[in-house]
Order: sequence, then structure tokens, then C-alpha cells
Amino acid sequence: MKVKVDREELEEILKKAKESTEKKAALPILANFMLVAKEGKLTVKATDLENYLLISTKAQVEEEGEACVHSQKLYDIVKNLTSAYVNLYFEGEKLVIEGGRSVFKLPTAPVEDFPEFPEIQEGEESISGSVLSNGIEKVDYSIAKDEANPALQGMLIRGYDGRIHFVGSDGHRLALYEPAGEFSKEILIPRKSLKVLKKLITGIEEVKVTTNEDLTFAFFSTEEWKLAIRLLEGEYPDYVSVIPDEFVAEVLFDVDEVLKVLKRLKSVSEGKVFPVKITLSDNLAIFEFADPEFGEAREEVDVEYGGEVFEIGFNGKYLMEALDAFDSDRVWFKFTSPDTAALLEPENYERDPYKCIIMPMRV
Repeated sequence: MKVKVDREELEEILKKAKESTEKKAALPILANFMLVAKEGKLTVKATDLENYLLISTKAQVEEEGEACVHSQKLYDIVKNLTSAYVNLYFEGEKLVIEGGRSVFKLPTAPVEDFPEFPEIQEGEESISGSVLSNGIEKVDYSIAKDEANPALQGMLIRGYDGRIHFVGSDGHRLALYEPAGEFSKEILIPRKSLKVLKKLITGIEEVKVTTNEDLTFAFFSTEEWKLAIRLLEGEYPDYVSVIPDEFVAEVLFDVDEVLKVLKRLKSVSEGKVFPVKITLSDNLAIFEFADPEFGEAREEVDVEYGGEVFEIGFNGKYLMEALDAFDSDRVWFKFTSPDTAALLEPENYERDPYKCIIMPMRV
């Protein structure tokens, strides 16, 4: 193998590919990249056995070939070179990385030890990169970190009633982003794979999506990269049925103002759970935190509310994370009772088609 490649372009694809490697794996080979120089391109292959990525950039290929080399070391070297181009070639069994006056030689692993990739298929359906990126950003915080139900450890993507649903839940809250669009598949993507996918998306591309026949893999692809993701097993809960549609109290408030209030209240709290009591009266919301060990705090906020006095408590952390995901300046907070799930949704739903359901807590 002998190849010359633009240093910045190489750094960019190595940075993206790093997310698909496994640094602390029982199999050391998973900490490596497979480099393939062929037909005017340098392709980087990376896998952690859950995600299988191929990402390419243009290159001057003098000799075609392959090299299996440590991912982090190669990335660190290329990132810190000051030359415009990088030359890669073999010297014995070592890979030489040459840029300007800098020369590095890294040991290589046998290419036959690198894991086999599933046959990556190219789908006929596509989702815009911006929609996919927004879906991940708005839903990721709500996905279960440690949950007995494996299905809740990922994000569901499916078509539903003329919209594409991106869904995440940990049992205490549920986030749903549903832009207009058509999508015939139903796929459940693990949390780590979302990080890999998010790193790849620029927001301006169309991403083709499909699955294999037995629904064990989903395939995402553009002209620059192809990604196979091993899907989660299990049936996702019926989230549509838990979204409330009848309310006894509805309040409209400014997102930034309430976020700042919650951050100030949190400065008093020191525990993992951050209980906040909310009291609604005529065009006023009172936010209160009280703990005999840490102290007390009370904030008043002007809101749009004309109903009877209503009290409810929440984990303030859940409220903050939900509000952070809105693109709207103002949101509705809708309640069915002090003991049942409440709904957050934007003032203009078509402009920001995202909602969050949060279970209350006793305060």
C-alpha cells in the first residue's frame, strides 16, 4: 500500500470513524482501523461488533493495499501533523505515516484478524440528515441508561400517520419528535450507535436507510460513508397510548426564563434527585425547592394561565433536559392531575414537532 491523502480530510474521517471502535474490548483488534487503498480512494473501516462503518476520502493511490493499525495512535498523529498532505506506506510490517518533516512508524496487525463486515445494503428510502440529526438531539436524553427492558435502551424510528417518529423513553419520561414524512421501516437503534450516527451526519445530505430481511441490522449510507448497526431486540412499548389528550390545567411560559429559574433552584440542591414543586394561580407560576439539609428556594414567573390553583411536583432535572430540547421560545405545559403524566409541547407544533411526557413526583 502506498497512498497520498489530504491531511485535513484524513483527520476528519478518522475522527468520525473513532466512534465505531472499541477501546477497552476483550478483542484488541477492535481498537484498530482497517485502511483500504483502492481505486482513487482511501477507505477506513471500523467496528465494535455493534456498528460497522466504512468511510472514504479521495486519495492518490500509487499502490493498492490494506493495513490494520491502532486507531487512536493514527488519529493523534494525523491530527497533530502540520503538513498539507500525508503519505502512508509500508516499511516491512510497519505502517509509515509521513507528513512534511515528520515520520512515524506504527506496528500493524494481521488484516485477516479484522472482523468480517455484514453485507451493507443501500436503501431506496431516505431521511434528510437534518431530520435525522434533530431526531437524535431531541430524543437522546430520554433514553434509558440502565433499564431491565432492553427495548428502552435505544431510539425507535418508524413511520406513523404521515410523520416519522423518533422516540425515546426510560419509563419516567418519553420524548417524541415527529416531523412530517414517510418511512416504511421500524427500527430500534442502540444508544451508542446514535453517537456514531450523529458524528457522521453533516445535516445537508440525504441518508439512505434500509434493513436486512431478518431485521437484525439497519443500514445507513451516503456517498461518503456506509454504516451497519446491529439493532436492539424486543418490542417497543405502545407509547402512543400513554400520550394524554385531555387536560385540567394548561400553562404557557417562556422556555429560557423557566430554564434559568430551574438552574438557580438546582444550585441549592446537591442530590441526584432535584424535586421541584410548581404552583399555578392566575397568570403566575411559583417554583419551589426545599430540603432540610441543603436549603430552600422560591421563584415566581409570569405565565399565561387562567385556571384554578393547581399544584404538582417533578424531578427538576427531567424538566431541564426536556426544555433544553425545544427550538421554540414558548411551550405549553399541560396537566391531567397531580399524580399522572404531564405533557410539554411547543406553542407552534408544526414549526417544532416535538413533545415530552414526564411523570410527576411527590414533593
